[in-house]
Amino acid sequence: MASVRWIDAGNPEAGPVERAQVRVQHLIVLLHVTVGPVYLVIFGWLGLKVAVLTLVFTIAGAVVGLLRFTRRGQAHIGGIVVSVGFFATITTALVARGGMTSNSAAWLLLAPVLAFMMVGPRHGVHIGAATAAVFGGLWGIEQAGVPLPPGLPPDVARLMIPVDYPIIAGVIASLLWVQAGVWDRVIAQLDHSNTKLRDEVVERERAERSAMDAARARYTFLATMSHEIRTPLNGVLGLTEVLLHTELNKDQRELASTVRDSGQLLRALLDDVLDFSKIDSGRLEVEAVSINLHQLCEEVVDLWRGPAGERNLRLESVPEPDAPKWILGDPTKLKQVLGNLVSNAIKFTDQGHVHIVASGGTQLRLEVQDTGIGLEPSTAEHIFEPFRQADSTTTRRYGGTGLGLAICRRLAEAMQGQLTVRSTPGEGATFCLTLPLVETEPDVQEDASLQPNAQPNLLEGHRVLVAEDNPVNQVVVRRLLERYGVQVVMAADGEQCVQLWQEHQPDLILMDCQMPVCDGYDASRRIREAQGELPIIAVTANTMPGDRARSLDAGMNDHLGKPIRPAELQAMLGRWLGAGKKITTV
Repeated sequence: MASVRWIDAGNPEAGPVERAQVRVQHLIVLLHVTVGPVYLVIFGWLGLKVAVLTLVFTIAGAVVGLLRFTRRGQAHIGGIVVSVGFFATITTALVARGGMTSNSAAWLLLAPVLAFMMVGPRHGVHIGAATAAVFGGLWGIEQAGVPLPPGLPPDVARLMIPVDYPIIAGVIASLLWVQAGVWDRVIAQLDHSNTKLRDEVVERERAERSAMDAARARYTFLATMSHEIRTPLNGVLGLTEVLLHTELNKDQRELASTVRDSGQLLRALLDDVLDFSKIDSGRLEVEAVSINLHQLCEEVVDLWRGPAGERNLRLESVPEPDAPKWILGDPTKLKQVLGNLVSNAIKFTDQGHVHIVASGGTQLRLEVQDTGIGLEPSTAEHIFEPFRQADSTTTRRYGGTGLGLAICRRLAEAMQGQLTVRSTPGEGATFCLTLPLVETEPDVQEDASLQPNAQPNLLEGHRVLVAEDNPVNQVVVRRLLERYGVQVVMAADGEQCVQLWQEHQPDLILMDCQMPVCDGYDASRRIREAQGELPIIAVTANTMPGDRARSLDAGMNDHLGKPIRPAELQAMLGRWLGAGKKITTV
């Protein structure tokens, strides 16, 4: 055991296979220094000086290879030197003893096996090829009648039999012992690794279940809180908007505007947190539908024209001549990114303009240009990181979570694009969204009835059935609709909604989803089963991933989240009631 410890000491961190290779190398060098001198004496006695010199060189080379390389942690190089030395030693002995009829032929057959065990399979193949070449060369020499050394005298040859064959048998036994030890260690390591792996798999499965449970709990919490916050917030924002359209003195209007602005900020914060949560949890889905790009940009402009006007800013959509009209993409996410960029531009621009510039070419480019405060080059890239803004004073002066641009960049990446910024401090900034450009044909014929910006007088006279159980939200929706001259029929639950639909035959239904007696999903299914083809719009505080799809699956045509923005409601009514047509789901 002491000798084994000494042998293994040169490679303390080696695995069982490498350790076995090192042990075989030591065994072969031991053979060189024990059996080699016997052959040196015999060949010297026979006067074979060349053989003696060759053996001295090969034996010394094997010893030096072991001590210089293997013992210093370079077992691969040492194994090559030792195996080549062994091959040369046996070849020399084979020739000096008269050729293939000598006992050394058995030694040479071991050379490829030992090379494999000392270095590896590839080196074993190389030594095997060299061994075959030696045997072939000796056979050719004998067939050609070229004389070889006479070999050992018969008496000496008989005396060498106990030296050759017992040692060969001993070497084979030693090799088997080494290999047995290797496989024992390998099997032990495999058993240990398998046990450890099983424990890790069990632990990871437990951690994964815990993470999934936590994710489900977080999702449920966010969905519940989103619904519960949006419902009263819809009342605050809606009634404030209604109040601002009444006769107010200057002080009252200023107070009401402050309430509205605070509510809009709360809505923006809620949207940012929920959007970031959706993206972070991998619940983001990207659609690919036909989009009228010019119309989409105008919709964004219309949604933010009011805030821009309050700051005396010119907000315009300015498409380039090469801007495509119909593209394939996700309209919701495009509007979300552009809306966020426009909102930021308005926030940080005191005078001048904000432009949405669309252009085509090899890629679709959508730029939001402003004449605001701009960005320092050192901070430009950091603003896309979550919870980061240009500097600490930005949050104090302009507000915000610092999530909006991070969400925009992740949405851009989800759509296989990228979002970048270029800016000069004091001269404004340009945010550029580049996306793969896939031009397409419109799914429906362009018609004024489909324009989302229909004027209120185009909606006048239409009858809209509103299914809403919250009394405050009933007032909000009624007052907003009456502003456009729409006749309103109010239902307090889904059951009453189905009855009033049959009685009044409205042109459109605004359907809340969570109501007592019968919810909006079941009410929509019952209307569709009764061959009702009118547009049904989900107006709901359910805005988590999958809520829109659930509404469409129930037979609704579109989805409008609470709190309701008057501009969004007007755009939705203009889309579905612009010319009084009944339109199927898009």
